[in-house]
Amino acid sequence: MCLATRTFTTLALGLALSGAVFAQAASAPKSPQRVSGPITITAKNGEWQDGNMIYTGDVVMISKTLELRGARLELQQNGGKKKPYVITITGSPALLKHMGQTAQEPVVNGRSTKMVYRSETQSIQLTGDAHLEREKDELNGDDIRYDVANRRVQASGGDKGQVRIVIDVPEQEAK
Repeated sequence: MCLATRTFTTLALGLALSGAVFAQAASAPKSPQRVSGPITITAKNGEWQDGNMIYTGDVVMISKTLELRGARLELQQNGGKKKPYVITITGSPALLKHMGQTAQEPVVNGRSTKMVYRSETQSIQLTGDAHLEREKDELNGDDIRYDVANRRVQASGGDKGQVRIVIDVPEQEAK
């Protein structure tokens, strides 16, 4: 797939997946959708040393707006509690659920074999059979980058081919 086609495809998906956010932004100003609230991690096993944490076995990470599930989670936070952190979660598949700030904002769900969340950029990289959906809109690719704060999506088919996008276009009302 040529760069121009990928760019257009990514732009079309970003517009489709972000449509509700754009419509709501025009009606009421809001802050970006940062991950908020305390983060709670549960797992069968856990190890914590010097800002590096490893959890294995039915791992669930929950905050007020974001949920990650998988077989293994590594959290790296060097330099103290107030510093940025990186969460890597793997599984068959690893799962993502991002709730909107209001009931009108649809939930974004995702799955892949590996996800890397970076608190500093508020982004999640989904790799390996990556899939993202919002209501009936879907995106499949080898590599998907999801900007959590802005609900923006970028995707690549990678070595496995093209990105596949399904956009649910609302029926036009009869006049």
